[in-house]
Amino acid sequence: MVHITAHSGCDDTPDNSLAFVRHALQTSADALEVDVRKTEDGILAISHDAIVAGQDAPALSDVFALVAQSNRWVNCDLKEPDLENAVIDLARAHGLLQRLIFSGTVSPALVQQQPSLRKDARIYINIEELIPGLYQRLEHGDVLTTQVMEQAAALCKRYGFEVINVYEALCVPAFMQVMDKAGIRVSAWTVNDPARAAEIAAYSVTENITSRTPERIRQAVEDAHKESCCCEK
Repeated sequence: MVHITAHSGCDDTPDNSLAFVRHALQTSADALEVDVRKTEDGILAISHDAIVAGQDAPALSDVFALVAQSNRWVNCDLKEPDLENAVIDLARAHGLLQRLIFSGTVSPALVQQQPSLRKDARIYINIEELIPGLYQRLEHGDVLTTQVMEQAAALCKRYGFEVINVYEALCVPAFMQVMDKAGIRVSAWTVNDPARAAEIAAYSVTENITSRTPERIRQAVEDAHKESCCCEK
């Protein structure tokens, strides 16, 4: 079954807050996502934007302490470079290495130099980390060509990434087929429409769907799966 990740701030909770974390842990989501940065004094904290002096950003250690009491995974969306090892050290201290996901600003070069990163965290590599500027070009009218899809798949293979993380609009048949052929699984963000979630989940290559409405999306995916199973009988 496709994994469901609760996007930071799901169900109208405050983004990157402990209230969100506590709420997400009460849902049926398999994982929750938080945005990770460092404060000026080097403390890992959760915030989408750069943390300014005096900002009350919850410490990542407090997030990990809550998640450690559950069986859920935590997706750390790294919002600035060179955080990988610091997050892993903190996750290790909380016993979360088997339930840690990285997305966001993950360095392919660092992962290549330090293969243990792939063992310590499940990496959902963002496609723009492999092909910088891709989304900006698409926004300005460029087309996601088969050549670009195959380039992304080849880079995943080169660096040893098993999952590619993409905006849900990129999850078109051609893209999913290229990834499937290459043996690369797909994580889609951010999917809030149940019908679209069911459509993406129908691809065998889909590993994860991130949503701000995780319960609705979970139900839609399960209903579609049941319907598919009934049709096959």
